[in-house]
Amino acid sequence: MKKIILVMALFVTVFMNGLTAEAFPKGQQAVVGQTYFITGRNVWIRDEPNTNIAPVAAYRFGEPVRLLEVKGNWARVKMVNGWERYAHIDYVGTQEVLLSKMKASTECMMELDRIYDDVERLMESMYPNGPDAKAPTPAERKTSCAKLTDRLNAMRKLLEGTVMPGEVRNEIRSLTNKVETLIGFLNEWEHGGEAKYTPYFLEKFMPEYDRIGELYR
Repeated sequence: MKKIILVMALFVTVFMNGLTAEAFPKGQQAVVGQTYFITGRNVWIRDEPNTNIAPVAAYRFGEPVRLLEVKGNWARVKMVNGWERYAHIDYVGTQEVLLSKMKASTECMMELDRIYDDVERLMESMYPNGPDAKAPTPAERKTSCAKLTDRLNAMRKLLEGTVMPGEVRNEIRSLTNKVETLIGFLNEWEHGGEAKYTPYFLEKFMPEYDRIGELYR
């Protein structure tokens, strides 16, 4: 079965929605004159270092900026268009922080793929093959489904807290919901789940699985 390994390579060109984060690894200080990166999503840029001043723009995740000055919690930065404006220091960070966010996104998507693999294995175990093989009992299957659901919910939290383009997040949400539906069919295997699993898998799940894989693999 194909793997979904959704490696995001275009984060630096896509607008995001708000995020809070540490901008510098522990122990590191901002250095005036260095080039840093915007590490939040839709980070407000202001004429003065004051949240009471209306923002003049929102800067994108991954945009490079040159640090000109630090005033308290504010960084005066020079942007690629030549503007010199203020951004909160929490959102101006190192390449290390930038890459760690991208890595987190990839790990999130790979975890969804691992969960799906285990869903498929559980389904296959319902059709034992071999003289000594046997299907899991209903209690064993329900326990496995509960564990898969817990992993799926943990992955959802990671998904919502990870920087990625909005359209990609929506794609992964949709696929996550379909994996949850498959788990639900396994959980209710004796009560109609078995009859529903394969048609849903072929008609609803696999087309989206393949499409997303083609887009982001």
